[in-house]
Amino acid sequence: MGLFDKLKGKKDEAEAKAKEAEAKVEAKAEAKAEEIKAKADAKVAEAKAKAEAEAKALEEAALKAKEEARLKAAEAVNAKLADLKAAEEKVAEELKVAEAKKEEEKKAAAKKEADSKYKLEVDGKFGPKTITTTQHVLGIKEDGLCGPETIKAIQKKVGAAVDGDWGTKTSSAMQKFLGVTVDGVAGPETFKAWQKWLNEQL
Repeated sequence: MGLFDKLKGKKDEAEAKAKEAEAKVEAKAEAKAEEIKAKADAKVAEAKAKAEAEAKALEEAALKAKEEARLKAAEAVNAKLADLKAAEEKVAEELKVAEAKKEEEKKAAAKKEADSKYKLEVDGKFGPKTITTTQHVLGIKEDGLCGPETIKAIQKKVGAAVDGDWGTKTSSAMQKFLGVTVDGVAGPETFKAWQKWLNEQL
């Protein structure tokens, strides 16, 4: 083998070694690149998972806050409705009381007006007008006549024996009821006291 062939052989060997070394470097570079890429992908995946978890947590927090706000708003509305209902009931009750009072006043006025015609002049006379007022106050038929039914009603009122016959016992019971002198004779003084009592009932 000549010198040229030897040199050529060494050159080829050197080139082969250089290619081999280059291939090793490229393989290492590729492996390193894959390693770096894998690490980068892992970090990206981790960051993505973390971001998704944070986003989910924020979404849940937002939903919770929204639900709490809705519940508070509902409570506020219910409280307002309750207040309005209470106010409405109070107004209704006040109106009811006012109407009842108005009705009572109306009845009282009507009674006063009706009773006014029964007011008596205290003159000690037991005439038709006094008898009619007696019948009105005692709640019996008004005819201005002092018959048995009227006498019975008077006897019942003054605490006398109820027999429809006006005698000294009835007069005495009336006088005792009225707080005047009891002598068994129903005269002007007795009837004046009776008329005063009747007027007080009107």
